[in-house]
Amino acid sequence: MYAKCPDYFGWVHSSTIDLEQALMRTHSPSPWFPCWRINFDSPIESAKEIALHLDAVSSDQSWCLVGARSVGSERQLWAAWSATRKKEQSKTMSARSVEMEFILHLAGTQNIDLALKRAGICEGNNQAWLLHLPAMNSEGPPELDWRELEHEANRLARSILAEIAPRRPSLEMVDSEQLGIGKLSIHELDLLAHISLV
Repeated sequence: MYAKCPDYFGWVHSSTIDLEQALMRTHSPSPWFPCWRINFDSPIESAKEIALHLDAVSSDQSWCLVGARSVGSERQLWAAWSATRKKEQSKTMSARSVEMEFILHLAGTQNIDLALKRAGICEGNNQAWLLHLPAMNSEGPPELDWRELEHEANRLARSILAEIAPRRPSLEMVDSEQLGIGKLSIHELDLLAHISLV
């Protein structure tokens, strides 16, 4: 079913994650996922309005916002991306958009309302992650023009009254209870296994 969609990073196989192979790869560096931590000028008043505005001003439909406490590693993001693109290619997405499908995988649920509570932005938030979801490349890993992506990320951040902060994902940033994992102390494999629930 997913045979035509290459798994460049080896973290997602079919609709589940091979945890043993993922564990073997946790000691090797992961390529950066195109994501930017952003700080809003003031707390969010309407998450829906910000999401709609971002969609309207982005150059394509490949940008989205997720909660600041929902991202803990580069592998987590690539795994959610890979699972999302596989669902898109096989026409088995639960959501109507790639962006929402990605959030479903990140949140480990097929329930859109629950996914937004777990991994989306919400009123009162001061921070978030701005993500670019690359298109699938049939011949290898997605080719990323980082200079162009940085320029676009800065433009989009300014358009939603936010600034980019020089931070990368780390496990310490994750609110595991909010994400629905339910562990006080989590490992990267917990994040990967969570994605396989969708």
